[in-house]
Amino acid sequence: VDRDKMNDRDVRRKLLLSHGITRMGTSGWLFIAPLVLVRFTPGSILGPAIFGMVTMLATTFLGPSIGRWADRSNRNAVITLGVLAQFVAVVGSIGVILCSLRGEQDAQGEGAGLAALGVFTFCGVVEKLGTLLSDVAVKREWAPQLFDTANQPKVNSAMSQIDLTTEVVGPFVAGLLITVGATEAVQYRVPVFSAEEFGFVVTGLLNAVSFWPQLALLRSIYRSHSEFLQPVPPDQAQPRRGPLPQSGSWCTWMRHPGGLRCLSLSYALLYLTVLSPHGALLTAYLMVRQASAWQLSLFRGAGALLGVIGALARPRLGSCLGNRLADSLSVCWLAAWMLVAFCSFQAAGNSVGLTAPLLVFCAAVCLGRPGLYSFELGILNQEQDLVDKRHRSAIGAIDSALTSLATLVMFVCGMARNQAPEFGILVAGSSLFVAVGAAVYLSWTVLYKTTRHRHLTDGAHATEEGHWYSHGLVDHEHHAHTLQMEESLEDGWHEHLVYDPRFGNVPWSRWATVGYLGRVWPRLLGMRARLQLPRLAVPAIAQAPGSGKFVPDRPR
Repeated sequence: VDRDKMNDRDVRRKLLLSHGITRMGTSGWLFIAPLVLVRFTPGSILGPAIFGMVTMLATTFLGPSIGRWADRSNRNAVITLGVLAQFVAVVGSIGVILCSLRGEQDAQGEGAGLAALGVFTFCGVVEKLGTLLSDVAVKREWAPQLFDTANQPKVNSAMSQIDLTTEVVGPFVAGLLITVGATEAVQYRVPVFSAEEFGFVVTGLLNAVSFWPQLALLRSIYRSHSEFLQPVPPDQAQPRRGPLPQSGSWCTWMRHPGGLRCLSLSYALLYLTVLSPHGALLTAYLMVRQASAWQLSLFRGAGALLGVIGALARPRLGSCLGNRLADSLSVCWLAAWMLVAFCSFQAAGNSVGLTAPLLVFCAAVCLGRPGLYSFELGILNQEQDLVDKRHRSAIGAIDSALTSLATLVMFVCGMARNQAPEFGILVAGSSLFVAVGAAVYLSWTVLYKTTRHRHLTDGAHATEEGHWYSHGLVDHEHHAHTLQMEESLEDGWHEHLVYDPRFGNVPWSRWATVGYLGRVWPRLLGMRARLQLPRLAVPAIAQAPGSGKFVPDRPR
């Protein structure tokens, strides 16, 4: 592999520039979409609610199949189709705006508004699936293939910083366009549009135009590095010596080795929350509490800024503490501040205005953002290394489906508990689910460890597939491999994540027994010159090949 070509700085610039251009347009468009939807259903939030639920449902149910198709298809075709789908959807949405919002909405009748809502929602679904296809392909497939393990986290961090920065700049530009539309010069030259309609249309056009430089940059990368961006050949996609079986996206996710389910679930549980500075439900609640527009803007900007700090700090934190400890610290930081937010919200009560406890609540929500985005970046880095390269797009789509399902659940809960006094129930549930997500990740760090071991290919313990091994718990246990694990085998030896629920060399089940703790406890309390503690780590001892016995290296 040509490492110099993989780490080409020009490729990195093109990849980040294409991501920044499209994210800027998309962020502005996502800001004005709720404003458009409210115009379709005057005096009601039915439009935004239907739009959000339908797009999330589409991502949940259609996303995994799209990701599975992307894994087996030409990467250039995948990117082209994803970008073109977004372009067509945005152009269609602009057409809906031009047809339905010109003139007085009341004059068109309720039926016309609902019809426009249906067409706009359909375009939103197409755009959402196109975004899923292109974003998952770039982040989950292109980045691991184009950069080595040293540069890959840097690229992921840069993309995360771009996402957070455009979250603030995109809506600001869209709001500026609406303000410009209200000036006399614009109203004189374009009298057919109001200020809002002018901002809607121009933001949509800029978003549509942004897709073309994105596509040009990505296709330029593909032309120069196409050898790295090809689907896995059919002969390698077939089962070899016990690799991950070919199946549907959800079955692949369920059977994937390395505890992938725990990683995905720990991240998805963090989306079961209303405690987000840019969340629609929290923004609506603060508006009910009579928060001003500039206070809401400051709240949203502070959350994004602190998120950028978390994304910037994650690579240095990982190099100092290690990836697992850095991610554990990040998710625990988030859970701790969500607990503070819950306590301060309870103290705030239902008084009107931004009282001191409510300001502490808002500050706690913002201070949790560095932990969230640092953890998100760490999960992305770990999954890029762990996930079988034949299924990266499918697994990425599964992650998007899980987060979309979590967001959908919170929308449904918000509709069921839509009164301001009931918002405390949502806050309590949010802090609980964030804590559960942190607990799931910490459990994964305990249950799965990186271990070096050998697969025997001869002797009495070998099977017809020659793929048996021992991790010191149950001799000769069979396990699945990803393609990367198969390729790393050297004389039967390799190193990867395995299920190893032990503390040192003592199984957790044994630590949990009262009898074992009864034998250990006196040693911990004994007043002796040298405290006799149980030995918790044993160096690796490997027998001669063919002996059938093996004790693995110390888990890392």
